[in-house]
Amino acid sequence: MQIKYKKQDKVCIIFFVLMIVTAIIIFLFSSQDGKKSTSTSDNFIKQIVKIIYGNDIDEAKLEKITDDLSFYIRKLAHFTIYTIFGINAFGFINTFNITLKRKILFAILIGALYASSDEFHQLFSIGRSASIKDVGIDCLGVAFGILLINITIYVKNNLDKKKE
Repeated sequence: MQIKYKKQDKVCIIFFVLMIVTAIIIFLFSSQDGKKSTSTSDNFIKQIVKIIYGNDIDEAKLEKITDDLSFYIRKLAHFTIYTIFGINAFGFINTFNITLKRKILFAILIGALYASSDEFHQLFSIGRSASIKDVGIDCLGVAFGILLINITIYVKNNLDKKKE
């Protein structure tokens, strides 16, 4: 016997899987010890700076720029990965037959709970700590992801109406 899925069921499964994959990626980053986490961020910044300034940038200048940007890049990374999480959480919740307000509320709740559990998880990683500010940044990322997917849906629906 072959199971037939509706399009809605497939979308639900896809977004659920994407949400879980994003959560696993976040978990793996949070599992890094403080030194490894800082090294990962700093190496990323150095590669970007070398692209902008060229590979022959003075080492002292490279270190200064890396130090100056490190905090902001790390917070931007939080915001970005949770934006992706928010898109996937809302995409999953959006397949259920509930009001838009409840869909947004549930997606934000899922994101906030995961962000909180992620910060708690970091307490068990050497050289890491939990930060309520990071939970706030993560929640803003989730909300931004939800906003992005809703704008996309709105634009798509209006374009479809104009075609008719």
